Amino acid sequence: MTVAFIECVAGASGDMFLGAWLDLGVPEDTWRQQLAGLSVHEYEIVVERVKPSGIAATKVNVLTAHSHHHRHLPDIERIIDASDLPLIVKEKSKEAFHHLAVAEAAVHGTVPEKIHFHEVGAVDAIVDIVGSMIAWHLLGQPTCVVTPIEVGGGTVKCAHGVMPVPAPATARLLAGFPTYSSGLWGETTTPTGAAILRTLAQPYSKRPFIGKEVGYGAGTKELPVANLLRIQLGDWAPATMPVSAGAEQSAAGLPKPVSAVVIEANVDDMSPEFAGYIIEKLLAQGAMDATWTPMVMKKGRPAIQLQVLCAREKLPALQEEIFRQSSSIGLRYYDVEKLELPRETMEVQTNYGSVAVKAAKLGGATVNVAPEYETCKKIAEEQGVSFKQVYQSALAQAVADDIHR
Repeated sequence: MTVAFIECVAGASGDMFLGAWLDLGVPEDTWRQQLAGLSVHEYEIVVERVKPSGIAATKVNVLTAHSHHHRHLPDIERIIDASDLPLIVKEKSKEAFHHLAVAEAAVHGTVPEKIHFHEVGAVDAIVDIVGSMIAWHLLGQPTCVVTPIEVGGGTVKCAHGVMPVPAPATARLLAGFPTYSSGLWGETTTPTGAAILRTLAQPYSKRPFIGKEVGYGAGTKELPVANLLRIQLGDWAPATMPVSAGAEQSAAGLPKPVSAVVIEANVDDMSPEFAGYIIEKLLAQGAMDATWTPMVMKKGRPAIQLQVLCAREKLPALQEEIFRQSSSIGLRYYDVEKLELPRETMEVQTNYGSVAVKAAKLGGATVNVAPEYETCKKIAEEQGVSFKQVYQSALAQAVADDIHR
């Protein structure tokens, strides 16, 4: 799986994210073309190469007119929904703005829909957030992790007056993330940068990482350190374990675990008739497995949880299929390791004819056999016997054949 390893030693802002993504090789023409699909045109983007502290980096300047439209959250959501951006980009962009709106509303003692935004409504914030989600999508939607975040220190002047750093909204957005301050540097992590982190990243958990590509996005201020956001693309190192445990696993003939992704969505407003069809569509799209589980949500509402297991490269297509086919408007996904025994398919001869049987192997020995459902069903219907008779006959023959091998 591809991992984006984000380091915020000089904080994080929207323009720093844009620079780092582009520095990693996001095709600028494609990125600009998709961004131009938004019905927001009061800006110009200037991309340049800079060398803060001698490190080559990409600086993205979003130049806007002096009189910004102060938009509310529903206004921004309508702009995003009206575009022809990929569905996952729309969802992630709206999620980031929602995080930002909730934080600002909490600070000002109101609700997200009513607050009059200054940061959020600005054109450059729309370009920064949506542009970051487009770039993340174009890079293949890597799993994002972030190291402890430099938040700056001192005070910052904004539309509401002088505030402590980190700004109140930023502090709320970064709740749960490790942060630190190197001194009175002013604002290094902005609310927009924090909203992007909140939406895309999880705190780094010290898992070994193998970097392959590096991108640097430059900030504007002069700081005691190079004012850069660094993003490395790479992979997690193979899972490690104590030598004794590894030896036991090898001796037992267990296969090596492989990486996979679990997608989950809680649904409480969909007709149950859709459920079976959705499973069929997801399996047809390449899901390894897909299940529904009954559950009870807040206020005692009955619901069902969709859980899908898939390879990382199937994630974008399956996410889009879930949004298209179900009533879900949000989902979550996380990485897992999957252990699966090798299987082989063989034919066994029964009184009813040839039946396909799957056999699972452990260290070369058969540990489980299962006749194929579709084959047993077809034979049962053609010959007018019960499914159970065909299944049990095939199972008994498969076990007997394996014993005499």
